[in-house]
Amino acid sequence: MERGRSLCVTGEAGAGKTHLAKLVIERLPNCVYGVYKGDNTKTLQMIAEGLDIDTYQITDEGDRGKDLTAKQLKEEITLNLGSKILICDRAHKWTASLKGWLEDLHEDGKTLLLLGDRRDLEGVLFKVPRIQLQPLEEQQIRTLIWNKAVETGVLINPTKVAELASRAGGNPLLAQRMVLELQQGVDATNTQDGGNYRDITPFLMVIAGLVGAVRFIGMATGDIRLRILGGVAITVFFSLRSLRLLFPKENRR
Repeated sequence: MERGRSLCVTGEAGAGKTHLAKLVIERLPNCVYGVYKGDNTKTLQMIAEGLDIDTYQITDEGDRGKDLTAKQLKEEITLNLGSKILICDRAHKWTASLKGWLEDLHEDGKTLLLLGDRRDLEGVLFKVPRIQLQPLEEQQIRTLIWNKAVETGVLINPTKVAELASRAGGNPLLAQRMVLELQQGVDATNTQDGGNYRDITPFLMVIAGLVGAVRFIGMATGDIRLRILGGVAITVFFSLRSLRLLFPKENRR
């Protein structure tokens, strides 16, 4: 980005995208930050204020006039952005109108940092090179939980820390939220958040073992139906297992 190249960073909610944006702003002072606030004009006003652009018209008497429209704000931002890096948080929620404007900025050579939960299959979020934030290691999550517990005055033991780290699934925001839930006495043991999915591979292996047992019983007893059923089931199982290898590792669960 220091070389003027745009980037799209994706990751599940709470993965640390906004925190990353703050680090970029600290490292690179020539940044302007914008986050979608549910309204095009409010989002553009935030960006304009970061560029020290008046978001309203000035009357002939020098008084404040009407607020600039979204179209006028886009024009002013485009003229004043220069070589600054435009950081767009929650980019997946930006409207088609705003994304079209961002695409124009990208084609004009402006530097963009797009942060979102997912990437569109077209438009600027698709054209810009992407990096996906990976979940934190369990030890990092445990350290985060300990620090948050100390900060909030929550008494916690290593067993509970391990349980929370497992439930957090590598999501730093979720880990901190669970500590706050402990502080408030909220029991969220059965909640499922983020990417903390259950791995069903052991269950599939048990099923495969049972199917194999059925086939061997059929062979031992001479029951042709059990042999055929077991053979077909084993063939289907290994076919699905081979097909599973075609998918990206992160999508196999």
